[in-house]
Amino acid sequence: MDGYKLTPEMYDFIWQFQCGVCYVCDQPEPVKGRRLSVDHDHADGKIRGLLCSRCNPLLGKIENAYKRYGLGKVVTLSVATFVCRVGQYLKLTPAWQALGRDHFGYPGRTGTKAHRKRLKKEAREKNDSSNGN
Repeated sequence: MDGYKLTPEMYDFIWQFQCGVCYVCDQPEPVKGRRLSVDHDHADGKIRGLLCSRCNPLLGKIENAYKRYGLGKVVTLSVATFVCRVGQYLKLTPAWQALGRDHFGYPGRTGTKAHRKRLKKEAREKNDSSNGN
């Protein structure tokens, strides 16, 4: 295993430990003929495990964005802690906890021309219905 100081036997041990699937999505490698990728920390080279060709680049993008936005410098928070907190945030949303129920706003992006147009239309319809039209 060039570049990782990992022998084929070591790869096989990790592969067997993970039951031959990606650690993140729990699925086999989606590309036929390709094996799971060796994931490693780019800062120190630590081998973390095996990921599929979908999850490995996604994790890299998350780590790179974390660094690019300077979160490691401004907030003394590791990428792992950040990702765990994002998971908690998405699963147990503070809005749901505060309100005791789900609340739904507008789907899609707000602040766009389409969104402003929809708001104007809704305001007109509300005004028309309150005037008895």
